[in-house]
Amino acid sequence: MNTLPNSTTDRQPPYADASLSPLELKAIKWLDGFYQLEHLLAARKWAIQLAGSASPELKFAALVHDAERFFPGGPSSTPSDGFDNPDYLFLHSTRSADIVDKWLKSEVPNGDDRFARRVRTLILRHEIGGNHEEDILQAADSLSFLETFDWLAVEWVNKGIFTFDEAQAKLDWMVARIRISDAVTAILPFYSRAVDRLKNATKTVINLQECRAFASSASRLIGSLNEEIEAGSTAQRLPR
Repeated sequence: MNTLPNSTTDRQPPYADASLSPLELKAIKWLDGFYQLEHLLAARKWAIQLAGSASPELKFAALVHDAERFFPGGPSSTPSDGFDNPDYLFLHSTRSADIVDKWLKSEVPNGDDRFARRVRTLILRHEIGGNHEEDILQAADSLSFLETFDWLAVEWVNKGIFTFDEAQAKLDWMVARIRISDAVTAILPFYSRAVDRLKNATKTVINLQECRAFASSASRLIGSLNEEIEAGSTAQRLPR
């Protein structure tokens, strides 16, 4: 019997980062409680690593690219659709872009339109890529998924949400779509680990409640969110 790490109570906040902008901290507070919050923070981390010098737009888009899944009423997709179903991917990306755009306008009503437009474009392309920066976001999404969501694939199989083959197809697709060579190299260890855990899914004990609680908690992921926001509260405009 295998056991995924279930105790996260003693972990230091793994995504504490002094470079998080006031706007990014506000977005984290906005999405606090979202079970994909760790995935979003990890995507930002990978975007920075892959880009070398990531633009503010890329970092912010990585942090919010899946925001729509936090809000009821989004598109649904079934395993028979295939994970690369363009109808779903476009609906998901567009809804996320719309929700983030509305949030930006409410939080920073006199902000830089160029920043908001570029963030929107990046979110719209995070599943399919495009230019080099958009390919980086797509790759960061894949890297983050396999790094942080191996427990989710185990849940899919154990709960009968997906068959083993369907879950395996998701893992395969997250690797196959990458066009950044450094990202392919970086993702292979995470892929191997995720596949191994998936193969042993029925023999794996997982504290799903704890995994979700940790992955959705801003305070456990980055530390005291209110203190971080207060420290950076003087910057109220969009990055330029």
